Amino acid sequence: MRALQICAVVFSFISLLLLLISLGSDYWETTTGFHAGLWRACFQNICGPIGNGSDKFNSVQAFILIGMIAGAVSFFGLCATFWKSHLGSISLAKISAIASFAAGICAMIAMAIFTSMTRFYGWSFGLGWASFPLFLITSGFAFGFESATAA
Repeated sequence: MRALQICAVVFSFISLLLLLISLGSDYWETTTGFHAGLWRACFQNICGPIGNGSDKFNSVQAFILIGMIAGAVSFFGLCATFWKSHLGSISLAKISAIASFAAGICAMIAMAIFTSMTRFYGWSFGLGWASFPLFLITSGFAFGFESATAA
């Protein structure tokens, strides 16, 4: 039971870290002399904020932010399970598992939309995709931990 709890926390931390690095970096899209992230673009080492983007681009920003918030809820909820198992009548592990699953789905939606927008992907884009299955694995560990503590 303790192993599932530790695995859930570790996977949650790694998933959230990858998503945060991806979210904050400017290498979602790269070509020669140009790279751009979700918030700013750089050409020949001159960077500036990205203005009003398309609806697709705004959707990517929204889903990745929602995923990050859900991932943070999952991580902090799983960390809290070391001290307290329930928040009122609801299991913290169950809340964390659901939040982690939601984070994974939001990350997947954001990454899929961005995939349809360009052909020149950078390393930040790869980190975003890597966070998606890790959030789903975290959800599985958290549900397993919740089931083990409920029994």
